[in-house]
Amino acid sequence: MSLKQKEEITIWTFKDGKKGHEKQIEALISEFSLFKKLKLYDFSAWEKHNSVPDIIIGAGNNTHKHMLTAKKEHPTAKTIVLMKPSLRPTQWFDIAIVPDMDRYYLGKPKNVITTKGVLSRYSDSETTPKTGLIIIGGKSRHYHFRKKVVKQQIEWLINEMFKDYQWKITTSPRSPDLDIPKHTGNAEFYSWKDTEEGWLSEEIKQSEVTFLTPESVSVLYEGLSTNTKVYVFHHEHHTADQYGSEKKTKVTKNIDKLKLQGQIGYIDSKRYMLSRSIKSADLIHPKVSEPFCETKRVVKELMEIL
Repeated sequence: MSLKQKEEITIWTFKDGKKGHEKQIEALISEFSLFKKLKLYDFSAWEKHNSVPDIIIGAGNNTHKHMLTAKKEHPTAKTIVLMKPSLRPTQWFDIAIVPDMDRYYLGKPKNVITTKGVLSRYSDSETTPKTGLIIIGGKSRHYHFRKKVVKQQIEWLINEMFKDYQWKITTSPRSPDLDIPKHTGNAEFYSWKDTEEGWLSEEIKQSEVTFLTPESVSVLYEGLSTNTKVYVFHHEHHTADQYGSEKKTKVTKNIDKLKLQGQIGYIDSKRYMLSRSIKSADLIHPKVSEPFCETKRVVKELMEIL
């Protein structure tokens, strides 16, 4: 019996503790719940269980071996892996939901569903006018994170470009210690440690504009799946060689593509030679306002093929 014919489906999820991965799983589950009654069981590792899964979902390399063990025990279950597996062949899973930034150089396997970015819950809720959200990330292998330059960009935004907006500024688990930017009383500051579960997602949906550091892929696509206008801060690329050429990764290439397509806005700043101080800055606004609804499209396709 196909899943489309069942009134209720049992889903096992394997999670690796990484928030970005878990949000993708939660987005998929939330969309499934619009079509079917669900019985959900969450695991961090393989274990014997008295339920029988119809679907086994996992995100992150550390979940894959547990998914495959569960599949061996329950061969009729369908495995859905989120993101391109790097340690195991994609064809070992029934379905792979893979962001378009992950490439298959020898040809895309037939079991791959390609998405614009990573899966996120989508929302068509109206935003609150004159509100802004700033999400500060941290060091990554994709970009340099220069604290002074980020602080200067924030001060330029809240004191000049959007001085009549009310701002909320929050850190993330990767954020270094930062000095609080100067402001005129139009900004509130939050530590990620002190916010409740779901706080950030609600703030993204409600804010008219959202600025974030460009290595924050999961949060970026969460923003693009709502009506907030998404912008990224200017970060410099790491260098690839002794001549100073830019190091290109799938994340930096994807950010460049989103800028070119007008999907996101961005700050284009220049700093003084051999200095951490910004000399000039321009703000380029996004041209596309339609929220991504990739999770809806993917689940509709899954209901037809599983």
